[in-house]
This record gives sequence, structure tokens and C-alpha cells, in this order.
Amino acid sequence: MNFKYLLLLRFALVNIVGVIFLFASYSQGYIQKAINADITNVILLIFVLFLIGFLISALRTFWISKQLNYAEANSKNENSISSKYLKNIKGLDASSRSNLASSMRITLATKINFVKFIANTLVILGLIGTVIGFIIALSGVDGSVSSNPEEISNMITTLIQGMSVALYTTLAGSICSVWLNICYQILSSGTNKLLAKIIEAGEIKS
Repeated sequence: MNFKYLLLLRFALVNIVGVIFLFASYSQGYIQKAINADITNVILLIFVLFLIGFLISALRTFWISKQLNYAEANSKNENSISSKYLKNIKGLDASSRSNLASSMRITLATKINFVKFIANTLVILGLIGTVIGFIIALSGVDGSVSSNPEEISNMITTLIQGMSVALYTTLAGSICSVWLNICYQILSSGTNKLLAKIIEAGEIKS
């Protein structure tokens, strides 16, 4: 039995789990604690970039899911890339059909690769936050103030602040990247399935 928008359903179920985890973290105060500890605002940048990537992945998943439905139903809809492909391959030899399929593969890959790029960027931002955190931590280290309790207290405060930035940004970047990579894998599997269906239908009709 074929279900409409099955890809979209998978995407929704996976992300519901993520949202539950996010809500649990927020209710326990972990997210606010991380934002407050990050004086560089790298975590906010990570969150904003993640939301952009998540929105793009949701829209792309919906689009691919629709295209899968069109391909399943052999729809003649003008927005169906399956229908367009089948029209374009009429009268073409095997080599030309292969070139057209490769072109379609590149086009579809372009539509989803930006999600992967954002996921990788989130990891890099986390690492940048780590480096900044260590710089902040080490900037407060001064061996010449070992005899001054007040200066030692300030040094320890700066050290803790820097380490907080380093750890929280790494954690935020890693979690958001993993989440978005899971979305990308769902997109990628849907795209591969769509390509296989369209190419198979094209070979049958050729």
C-alpha cells in the first residue's frame, strides 16, 4: 500500500522527537543557561542558522514528497518533474537519456545540498566558539597576581567564563548539526527514491 506524503511523515516524526528534547532542555533551564553564559552570542548565531536550515529542509521535504506522489500516480501535473522528464526523453537514445538523468540528479542535489552546508557550518561555528572561549579563559591567566586574592578571584571568574563559552558553543553547534544532518539524510533518501522512480519509469516507457 502506498501512503501519500510518507517522506513528510518521517520528517515530522523525527523532528517531533527533537522538539520534545528541545522543550525538555528549555523547561530545565539548560538553554537559557547556555545563552546567558555565552558572552560572544555565538550560540544565538548557531540557533538562528539552525532555524534557517530547518525551515529550508522542511520546505524541500514537502516539495520532494509531492514529487514522489506525482511519480507514484504517473501524474501529468505541469509541476511534476517526473512528467517533464518522461516528455523530454521521448525519442532519445540510451546515452541521451543518461545525460538527461544526470542533469536531473544534479538539479535535485543542488536543492538539498544547502541544508548539508548549513549543518557543516554549525559544527565550524561551534569550534570557533571553542577557540574564542579558550582565548577568553587564557586572557585572564596572570601568574604575577598569585599573591593578591582579589586578582586571583577575577582570574578564576574569567577562566570559568571562557570555559563556559567554549563548552556551550561546542555543545550547541554539535547538537544542531546532528539534528540538521538527520533532516538532510531524510531529504537525501527521498531524493534518491524519487530519482530511481523517475528513471525506472523512463526506461520502461522507452
